[in-house]
Amino acid sequence: MNFENVMKLIQDEAISQTPFYMELNVFAESKDKLGFINKLVDKFNCDFDSASIVCNYFIDGTPLPSTLSPAEIAHNRQEAQDLLNKPKCPTCNSTNLKKISATSKVVNTAVFGLFGTKRFKQFHCNNCGYEW
Repeated sequence: MNFENVMKLIQDEAISQTPFYMELNVFAESKDKLGFINKLVDKFNCDFDSASIVCNYFIDGTPLPSTLSPAEIAHNRQEAQDLLNKPKCPTCNSTNLKKISATSKVVNTAVFGLFGTKRFKQFHCNNCGYEW
């Protein structure tokens, strides 16, 4: 049984507030790692390494190991980077934008002359209408 399954079983125990969960809390509060691990191994019949990972998570706050493959991690990082590089509206933080075309700038300048302001703008927000 891996540490993920042990974590799910402990969550079920926590929801039900079973006596086993109360005993685990006593071990966690006293920082008795060996007692905590032995309790997990006895109750769930898991290996020592999985119980140790769960114990370190509960007692020391050590993060659980990632179960994602390197390809999935790289894909998630690329998606996050793409979101960071996407322009956002300074007013409403929306990414629902369109670029103001050169044609639109020329028409605005031809109609309004020096009072046309679109020639200085690059983006138009489709949510709130702000242009910058």
